[in-house]
Amino acid sequence: MATTAKGHIERLPSGSYRVKVYAGTDPVTGKERRLRETCPDETTATVALGRLLKEAEGHVAPERDALFGRVLDVYLEVTELAATTRVTHESYIRRVIRPVLGDVKARKIGPDTLDSLNAALKRCSRLCGRLPRTEHHAEGPHTCDDRCGPLRDHRTTRPHDCDHRCVLHQCTPLKSSSRLKVLSIVSAALSLAKRYKWIDENPAESATMPSPGDHEPDPPTPEQAAALLNLAFAEDEEFGLFCWTAFTTGGRRGELLGLREERIDLAALDFWFRKNYIVKGGAQIEKTPKTGKGRHVSADPLTCELLGGYLARRRTRMATVGVEVPRTAFVFSPDPAGEVPWNPDTMTHRYRRYADRVGIASSLKETRHFSATQLLSAGVDLSTVAGRLGHAEGSTTLRYYAQFTRPADQRAAAVIPAQLDQLRKKQRLRQLFGQLPEVPGDLAALAARLGPLAGLDADTSLPWLAAFAAEGASGSRSAGVLAGDRTA
Repeated sequence: MATTAKGHIERLPSGSYRVKVYAGTDPVTGKERRLRETCPDETTATVALGRLLKEAEGHVAPERDALFGRVLDVYLEVTELAATTRVTHESYIRRVIRPVLGDVKARKIGPDTLDSLNAALKRCSRLCGRLPRTEHHAEGPHTCDDRCGPLRDHRTTRPHDCDHRCVLHQCTPLKSSSRLKVLSIVSAALSLAKRYKWIDENPAESATMPSPGDHEPDPPTPEQAAALLNLAFAEDEEFGLFCWTAFTTGGRRGELLGLREERIDLAALDFWFRKNYIVKGGAQIEKTPKTGKGRHVSADPLTCELLGGYLARRRTRMATVGVEVPRTAFVFSPDPAGEVPWNPDTMTHRYRRYADRVGIASSLKETRHFSATQLLSAGVDLSTVAGRLGHAEGSTTLRYYAQFTRPADQRAAAVIPAQLDQLRKKQRLRQLFGQLPEVPGDLAALAARLGPLAGLDADTSLPWLAAFAAEGASGSRSAGVLAGDRTA
């Protein structure tokens, strides 16, 4: 079999042939680069050896046999991802992608593979078809007892003693938006492998991508919002104020929690949502909002009065124990001095408990939808609503809240017909007036007689008839002047 200074061919026990070529070292990591390829026969292996040697001499070192798990590792290593996006990607890779495709060669993945993955996730988000039907209480050989049972949906991923909350597994489809994220991550990783020449084509480009679906906003009604606020203010002033600010400004959960005293101008009625506070993997992060920059949102006098009173009382309480609340203090904080904000999940769970008590089925996020729908239904223009919500483009607002612009659309639809109808009736009234042999002295009586014939009431007809009469008198005087000129 062929052997060179930088490569050779070896026969495997299976009868196939493996080609290995030394391609130098990585200038960054210092690790050796070795090209490998498995071929069915010696002739094909000899051809592959020549090709790999040529690639090595051209300083091209594609890993033709790279597993997709290796591709995912490199993707996460070299791709610039925001903190929240990285956590999301890592979660989908850990739970869904790596267990299914991690040990598959990247070049063996085809469009049909990705379509099968999409179909499996559409049936069950846990891909239970690939899981054992019995869950064992210990890894490795052991004697099964009552702790080993059928597949369950556990209440937590941490070690625990199962109770009534760990129920028997029931298949739950993965939402179309989540399936789209999974396949988008796979596609991005395969695009990276294509750039590195580990694969020839990206099969995700030919796969069937799921539709993201349309989210139907389900905001609480004004009556439900009022009931929740009354309950929250009665039991927890700070949380009541948090909900009030969420309803009135449309701020995101993280934006409200990232709000500091120095970013509120009570005199100018202005809030500055400069940072978005998140907690990921135990790390507390203040990041810029989705649009990449903060935004100023106008507030109403009542909201500023409520916030100002709350902050003043907090400052007074702390002064009695000799603690000064800095201007950089967070507005909503479990710490009396406002050193740290509330955990975002804490506010979500707290809202859920209050919402259940007043019959609201939607989540804390729907407070933004409440703000948007109320503004759009009141006729506020789309651009202003988009700016308050922090949407980069009005199309985003329109896509999610189009149905709530219907009242404004209905008002717009009535403008032109109303104008045309009035002009049409005015023209009819003019025609009727022009058919009179002479102008009567009592225009009010004339309006009562001709108005209904033109589809108008007497009050609307009277000023128009007076104008027609004035025009006629002016025309008669002009005609008399011209006749006198001609006689002279």
